[in-house]
Amino acid sequence: MAAAERVFISYRRDDAAGYAGRLEEALEKRLGHGSVFRDLLDIPPGADFVDTIRQSLSGARTVLVLIGPRWAGEAPGGARRIDDPQDFVRLEVQVALHGGAQVIPVLLPGTRMPAEAELPEPLKALARRNALELGDPHWDADVDRLAAGIDGAPRRARRPLLVGGVLAAVLVAALAAGVAWRSGGGAPADAAARFVGSWQGPVRYAWGDRYDERFEFQRHAGELTGSATFLGYPRAIGRLRVDGGNLHFETHSIERVGDSSKELTHAYAAELRGQPPDEVLAFRLEISGGHSSNPPIAFEARRVPDAAPAAGAPGTPASR
Repeated sequence: MAAAERVFISYRRDDAAGYAGRLEEALEKRLGHGSVFRDLLDIPPGADFVDTIRQSLSGARTVLVLIGPRWAGEAPGGARRIDDPQDFVRLEVQVALHGGAQVIPVLLPGTRMPAEAELPEPLKALARRNALELGDPHWDADVDRLAAGIDGAPRRARRPLLVGGVLAAVLVAALAAGVAWRSGGGAPADAAARFVGSWQGPVRYAWGDRYDERFEFQRHAGELTGSATFLGYPRAIGRLRVDGGNLHFETHSIERVGDSSKELTHAYAAELRGQPPDEVLAFRLEISGGHSSNPPIAFEARRVPDAAPAAGAPGTPASR
């Protein structure tokens, strides 16, 4: 796929990581594998921020700017990160606006479009771009509308339908494999398939806060991906590895104490126990990189039925 046909998702990790991963997967289903990319690689020391971001955006025909409640960002001392000329999100949007790409603001739940007066000078043009809303209640319809509004986005070629005996054979084989797996008659061909879906469980952290955390796993390009909430807020999963009935992955957040900010790494290890529909993910969570040390946390998450509502609200306000 030509780089010029790609869609770039700009977002702030502390604001919209969960939505960014979910949107990437949904758009690639509609526009084709490799049509969407997000996340800059780490910028090496001494590299020019603007040049690096310009190179990363050079192949994008369309830039989606995900705007959630924390899009402006909070810097030490109460300042806004978006007002910092070296803020990565600001640079992404600035380069996109001045580089000729189609720029579409995407408003997440609980968010309004920033007024021109609320934006730094290089981003004021963003307020004049028509925004689209994206939310859980009408997710598929919202993504369809967004995909239809992307200029020049490639459409997936439709595969011819299987008919007659070939279709029947495929269905019989799929049903047989499903029955064998569900009845415990054998392991699935892809162990990752057992993790796909939504899981939720109560977590009490060392500092006393309790949250019903939610874990979403989906298949994307043949691999497992997803998001996990930490302190009730969804975060993109990274370094995910499946080892039989075990799952290992990381998420990240920022811890601020006074004027000091540090990145936290949340390392999860989960063991799948039981059989459907009574499966349990037994987790061990280790948090590192912050201002203080925390002991490992053990908890369990159970599968959420498809009709279950979105992740529950957090318990007590977070102090971190």
